[in-house]
Amino acid sequence: MKNVLPVVEKLCEDIGRWMGFEIVDIEFVPGNRGWVLRVYIDKESGVTVDDCAAFSRQLDPALDAEDFSPERTYVLEVSSPGLTRPLKKRADYMRFKGKLVKLKTSEKIEGKNVFVGIIKGENEGIVTIYVKGKDTHIPFEMIKKAALEFEG
Repeated sequence: MKNVLPVVEKLCEDIGRWMGFEIVDIEFVPGNRGWVLRVYIDKESGVTVDDCAAFSRQLDPALDAEDFSPERTYVLEVSSPGLTRPLKKRADYMRFKGKLVKLKTSEKIEGKNVFVGIIKGENEGIVTIYVKGKDTHIPFEMIKKAALEFEG
């Protein structure tokens, strides 16, 4: 399978910028009946069902015009990343400063590779979270997966 994500990412970023949305994540994965293209969008005031529908209405014809995946059928899904939104960019750690995060690292730091704590920020590629009474410093490139935790 040729890599379709660069084409989709460019279209999504262009449409997102024009419509005022941040592109949080894009997945192109096998589903029950073919492929599923999932695009997660966000904005400061939150994402509504109408926002998702409007973004989908702009993206769908752009994807058709690009013919990004002619050999495969796919379903387009546009949604909010939800309360447990993934953190993908360095800037996310400043935007969500003070929020609870769970992250996994590619290598052990201080004997572990799963951390749950409060985000203190990011500076020059180092993410700082407050875990069990102390600051933990994690190089951004070592973060394998990170998402906000629901604070109920």
